[in-house]
Amino acid sequence: MKMKLVSILFLLNTALFSQNKVKIINGIEFEFKERTVDDLEQADYIELYRNGKKILTHTNFKTDGDCSSENLELGTYKIQGDKIYFYSYWASGDRMQKNVYPYGFRKQVYKVKENGEVTATNSVLYIESYVDSFNKPEAINYLDKKKKTATEIQKVKEYYSIIEKEYEGKFVVNKTKNKLEEEVRKMLKKEIKMNTKYWKEVYGANCNK
Repeated sequence: MKMKLVSILFLLNTALFSQNKVKIINGIEFEFKERTVDDLEQADYIELYRNGKKILTHTNFKTDGDCSSENLELGTYKIQGDKIYFYSYWASGDRMQKNVYPYGFRKQVYKVKENGEVTATNSVLYIESYVDSFNKPEAINYLDKKKKTATEIQKVKEYYSIIEKEYEGKFVVNKTKNKLEEEVRKMLKKEIKMNTKYWKEVYGANCNK
């Protein structure tokens, strides 16, 4: 009996579902479940279900780091017509003048068909992140600037390929990137403010947010 009680308490602490919401999209009933993982991981997820089957998972909140640094991921979603829009935001800070990545934004679009099938139709992103051993990629210096040499062009091309695969989306820059950033920041305005309002005092200028 004691072992069963311990197991139950562990499961409750590990993953808690709350604020489940039923939504009708294109005439089909879906359930959005919020799942909170234990304090060690410090993460909240939104999971989309249809007929009891999980279709996809989106991060609502996730943070990690150590006594001097912090990596933050925030997310949200909205429903318009037969489409579901998922938004993501990354920010980082470090008092030791090292870790300021990943930093960026992403918008993913899913379409709900009349038969209930959910398909990804578009995903755009702008993300500055490490690609190996926590070393800043040289390509980040050229992302939003005109590339002048063949070497710069190649480095950026390689960077795009790695980031697009890891974060699942098409890399955008310049005006398209600015529009994406504006939309993501608008959707997550309250969450960004709440989770980074102390960063200037803690990390000074050594943060991306």
